[in-house]
This record gives sequence, C-alpha cells and structure tokens, in this order.
Amino acid sequence: MPDASETLTGWLAAIAAPTPSPAGGSAAAIAGALGAALAEMVAGLTARREKYAAVHPEARQTVERAAGLRTHLAALAVRDAEAFTGFTAALALPKRTAEEQAARASAREAALQEGAAVQLELLDGLAETADLAAAMTERGLAGALGDAATGALLAAAAARSACWAIRSNLEGTGDRVAAAQQVTRAGELLDRVERAERRVLEVLRARVV
Repeated sequence: MPDASETLTGWLAAIAAPTPSPAGGSAAAIAGALGAALAEMVAGLTARREKYAAVHPEARQTVERAAGLRTHLAALAVRDAEAFTGFTAALALPKRTAEEQAARASAREAALQEGAAVQLELLDGLAETADLAAAMTERGLAGALGDAATGALLAAAAARSACWAIRSNLEGTGDRVAAAQQVTRAGELLDRVERAERRVLEVLRARVV
C-alpha cells in the first residue's frame, strides 16, 4: 500500500491495480491535496507581485494554511486505504458460531465507522481548501485565475465523493442517531464547499470570455 510520501505515479498505479484498496476515498483525498497545492501555488505567486500588495497578508496566510492542508489531505489517502483494508479483513473473519458472527459484525461496524470518520475529516479539510482556492480565484494573481479555480473545482468534486462515501459507510452501522448526526455534518460541509464553488463559477463567467 502506498504511504503519504509515495509519488503521484505510484498512487495512480496503486489505485489502478485490480485490488479493493486504495480506491475512491484515497482518490478523493489526492484530488483534494492537489486542490490545496493549487491554492498554495496561486497564493505564493500573488505574494510575490507588488501589484497585489493589498492581498499579500491574505496570500501569505493562504500559503501557510494550504501547505498544511496539502500534507494532511495526502495523509488521509493512506488512512482511507487502511480503513478499507480493515473492512475487507472484517469480512474475511469466520462466521460459523454465534460468537464468531458477533465478532465479525463488530469488526465490520468498526471498520465502517472508521471509513466514515476518515471521509468526514477529509470533507472538513476540503471545505477549507475550497474557501482558500475561491478567495485566490477572486483576489489572487489574475494570470493564475484558472489554476485557483481548478483548485476549488477539485475540492468540490472530492467533497461530493466524500459526502456519498460517508452516507454509504454509515448505512450499514447500528447507531442510527450517531449516523444521522454525521450525515448532517457532512451535508453542512458539502454546502460550504458548494458555496465556494459557486463563487468561483461566478468569477469565471464574469472574467472568461
């Protein structure tokens, strides 16, 4: 399984391999990390241009925060793959006796909960990534408009994936109250991401012929 230091080529090969993991959740995390990298890049370029002196404090803060998000989201690609490996291991447990069936069910639920928790953490990071990229789309270097916008659009796509992954994982868990709370939180975060995405699309429609 790839780790957070793996090259992009290595991750692509691992995802493409005919194995259960890494898969969609890891791909969403990598997309989010790329979105954060683009926000970081545009902010860095903006901070170097005197024409954008009024935006320099925001740009420098964005560089710092986006760098942290880039690292964090890439690490979540590994955690998601590990969570799915735990799920497949749970399914492989014996189920001949009542005790074995109970142990298998408990392990399966724990793995599903972990998978949902990883994707909810991913969604939280994607919301901030989308906000940062949207801000750089609006106020960052004009020549890098498309790059900042791509960062936000990548975050939005990954967020939609994460939100549905959370719903799918929690559908098979027993604590329906906790599941409903997590699904509600996921929906709130997705709404935040999509608000940022709409800001970006408004800028693109206004500035791109």
